[in-house]
Amino acid sequence: MSQLHSGFQVKRYKPWKVWLGAFFVALLLWLFFMLGQAYQSYELSYFKLERETLVAQIDGLESRNHNLVKKNAQLSSSSRIENDAYVLANQAHIKLQQQLLEQEEELVFYQSIVSPQDVELGINLQTFEVKPRGKKGVFSYKMVLTKRGKGTKKIAGSATVLIRGEDKKGERELLLSKIVLDKSERGTHFSFRYFQVFEGEFSFVEDFVPYELEIGIVSTTKKIKSFTDSISWARVLSEDS
Repeated sequence: MSQLHSGFQVKRYKPWKVWLGAFFVALLLWLFFMLGQAYQSYELSYFKLERETLVAQIDGLESRNHNLVKKNAQLSSSSRIENDAYVLANQAHIKLQQQLLEQEEELVFYQSIVSPQDVELGINLQTFEVKPRGKKGVFSYKMVLTKRGKGTKKIAGSATVLIRGEDKKGERELLLSKIVLDKSERGTHFSFRYFQVFEGEFSFVEDFVPYELEIGIVSTTKKIKSFTDSISWARVLSEDS
């Protein structure tokens, strides 16, 4: 008589448990899918709302910028009109001042020639002008000497023009007679009854920057005093301009 082995047990297969487990897994996957869809829909709606907000802000900024540009253009136009009017009025004022100055200079010039009888006989440094020429470092000059006082006696002497300035080596002094371009001129000796004009051109050495002129008038006529006058370079150019 045969006997069953006591180490083995026979269990009945239950397929409904497998199907139930598969159903729960599928249900979980479906729930996760729906939650993902809902989250994506929420994110998309949020981004759309944020984009619409940003677009509205951009439109507002563009509108504000357009208004500011328009207002600035109006102000600039008004400012230009006012500025142009001011410039024209200032130019007219400067022109009148220049005409008045020229008339005063002419009056002083003729008064110095036709002087009252009681004025002491002497020499006036009527004018000293400097004008920059087209070439760099080249200038033209004009010096006018006039007589003051009575009589028709000639006045003789010489004029020395010393230009002070600086270059790379330091301070320097240049005699105008040494740097004139036309050496054939009579120089600075004078002899006149009423007035005498000196004109010419000169040039500086490289890197020379002038700051002052010293004009010395030496008379060889008896009872006529010699004198020295200093003029800043800036004043000479500004008076001419």
